[in-house]
Amino acid sequence: MWQARLETGTMTGLESTPNIRIVIVEKHAAVRRALRKRLSASPRLEVVTAVPEASAALAYLNDPENQNGRCGPNVVLIGLQNGPDEELFRTLKTIEQIVRLPAVVIALAPYADEVERLLLQQAGVFGYLLKYIDSGRLIQVIETAAQRGLSPLAASS
Repeated sequence: MWQARLETGTMTGLESTPNIRIVIVEKHAAVRRALRKRLSASPRLEVVTAVPEASAALAYLNDPENQNGRCGPNVVLIGLQNGPDEELFRTLKTIEQIVRLPAVVIALAPYADEVERLLLQQAGVFGYLLKYIDSGRLIQVIETAAQRGLSPLAASS
């Protein structure tokens, strides 16, 4: 028998209650579903919402109902696109607003781009990963990001 104390985040016995909450931002619905499924492999992770645009994630994060410790996310996963520079700059502006909130941002890119990585790091992104990262490694990076809070990390793949 185990007992969870959600208000303090401490647990005794088995850790079956998720304690890292995630917002997924990904344009493609199939990729959002796949990410949600991949992350469900860890009992510590809970995807609280999955949206197609960073602006929708920002609206979710700014909703007062989602700002308490019980509902608010610890990590925001943002899927990047092979889009025009204007799209990247809009995403960067939104990321700058998100990192001011109590959430860590991890960017998922379709391919490595050093300029993009540096711009994202300057905007406050914790990690820059390739979308095809192994699920176990992705979960490990999310857990590390949540533990370190808002301390930016030199991006890794």
